[in-house]
Amino acid sequence: MNHAYYWKKIAFVQMLELRFLFNYNDINDNNDCGISGVIFLLKRYLLFVLIFFSIFSISVEAFAEAYPDLSAEAYILVEMETGQVLAEKNADQRRSPASTTKIMTALIALERADLDKEMTASEYAINSIPYDYVTAGIRIGETLKFKHLLDLMMITSANEASNIIAENIAEDGTLQGFTQLMNEKAKELGLNNTNFTNANGTEDENHYSTARDLANLAREAMKNETFREVVGRKEFELPDTNLRKKEQWQTGHLTYTNQLLNSRSSYYSQITGIKTGYTDNAGMCLVSSAVNPDGLELVAVVLGTKSYDILFRESQQLLEYGYKNYSIRELAKKGEYVDRVEVEDAVDGKKLEIITNNGFEWILPANDEILNEKLESEIKFNKPDDEPFKAPIEAGQVVGVKEYRYDGEIIGEVELVAKKSIEKTTFAIIRDKYKEIVSNERFIFGLKAAGILLVLIIILSYILKAINHRNRRNRRYRYTRPKHSRKRHYRY
Repeated sequence: MNHAYYWKKIAFVQMLELRFLFNYNDINDNNDCGISGVIFLLKRYLLFVLIFFSIFSISVEAFAEAYPDLSAEAYILVEMETGQVLAEKNADQRRSPASTTKIMTALIALERADLDKEMTASEYAINSIPYDYVTAGIRIGETLKFKHLLDLMMITSANEASNIIAENIAEDGTLQGFTQLMNEKAKELGLNNTNFTNANGTEDENHYSTARDLANLAREAMKNETFREVVGRKEFELPDTNLRKKEQWQTGHLTYTNQLLNSRSSYYSQITGIKTGYTDNAGMCLVSSAVNPDGLELVAVVLGTKSYDILFRESQQLLEYGYKNYSIRELAKKGEYVDRVEVEDAVDGKKLEIITNNGFEWILPANDEILNEKLESEIKFNKPDDEPFKAPIEAGQVVGVKEYRYDGEIIGEVELVAKKSIEKTTFAIIRDKYKEIVSNERFIFGLKAAGILLVLIIILSYILKAINHRNRRNRRYRYTRPKHSRKRHYRY
């Protein structure tokens, strides 16, 4: 829904109602004095005009709902797939995560164990739980399948179930070994403000996380279909074990903790999870998720409320804020026409038709006027701005990108490609081949070497010619010189 249009429509209807207050009876009530009656009507019509312009001069921004005013000490709202943040408050404040810790416990266990794996409860797993923490009443030495322990941990928040799972997953069979796996996974996921010291959320000054980190942890966990199925359920079954029949479980105190699963809203179609938490230090906490009919799934993390009623109400308010104000916007479709441009040296002077190579969607304001004010796009081609495209160009060849910005920040881009091939003219091929040859460094070197060699040959030829000429002259002189008889002189 276009909310700006909706509120303007209401205002206009109210204005019309006000207009009809100025009926003919007003004149009759004030026509004892003709001039005063006219003045009275002029004042009312002036008021009408002022109201009209005040209503329609209100900025569109005024109709955009601000972040919800929640009493929770920290919260964040993100889109499930991309992690795009839609609202936040103290989202990076380190806080006790309480039983929302179990999201990480479940994620690691699901990555490492089969659902039918049998797990046995140790004495430490049972007796290390503080007396005022929720438990399912599992006995020391009792064996249950992982799938049943997972239900107890995530649906009823049974704390000893977390310990049993942790000890049976860790290679060394200890809770410390499992928390090491938890912290390694947190580092892998980039949860830089998170540290775990236990598997269930027991209070510890070194056990902390943030609303932002919990949202990203939840996004990762919800990729696992088994995890998603469990946290979206309210029902669970307790099995026969080695120590009791299923009828012997004391289940009166065990129920689902995520009451938001019962919520109904005109803005979303289903709550899809995820996990509650509570300690005196943490307050009431909830990591929740919902999906609307368009398939938009949001994750809301609300930490530190003073009661469960407030927790579930504010979690719903946060989710509804997202769905009221944002929607999935398709900014580009694959194969969409973008532009047609000149191509240098193209056969028959064909032009290049540019289309998108992929589609692009983003979570953006549902209000069109706000969107149009803040959304920008820019086309960047793979060539200098002052140069044309040059043939040849292959069909599907990437020629640039179309970049999208919202409120000054880059949100994504789509590749731009050639729809059809464009061939190069024969003349251009010969011309460019000639240029390529004459500009080739080896060709230039060879040409210079040939020139030098030619000069040397000419010089050598001249030298040899000169030598040959001198030799011929010497031979000629030797054969033509007169023979003189040597006179002998004697001393007397």
